[in-house]
Amino acid sequence: MTEITIREPGQTEAEQLAAMMCNDEVLRVELGFAAGDLLTAEDVLREIVEWCPPRRATMYAILADNTVIGTITLSHRSPDGLSAQIGYWIGSRYRRFGYCTKACAVVLNQAASEGIVFVSATITFDNIPSRRIWERLGAIASEISPGQFQYRLNIDTNLHSKIE
Repeated sequence: MTEITIREPGQTEAEQLAAMMCNDEVLRVELGFAAGDLLTAEDVLREIVEWCPPRRATMYAILADNTVIGTITLSHRSPDGLSAQIGYWIGSRYRRFGYCTKACAVVLNQAASEGIVFVSATITFDNIPSRRIWERLGAIASEISPGQFQYRLNIDTNLHSKIE
């Protein structure tokens, strides 16, 4: 069984993320890269440094057996530290194997260790794979605008039984 871990990206993870964002055409379209936009590891690390602080975020590389396959973030932490948002993306060749669900479980454990008790995500109606992840976790969805749902989840001790 593939082990899924997360860690804050360093140079090695940034190199793998940059290569994925340069070579995965499906992901490039989803992330909004223009044709010819190529990223380096330094670009990835700079983007993380610029993106995270204003969003009170921590970005993690998702690793499957020590290979970087995407990112997941805990962001928009509330001032009291009790809630946060989760966002993620995963390379197109790593989809449909349950890796993102497992990465969510790992980041939920990280969130709980920080004292966060409530997480949420905004997901478009047509993003069925992400909606299924949150539904599998037991999250409650509400439509916040046409075509967009907010999923809300209280982190609890029964989380592992919902994922496996």
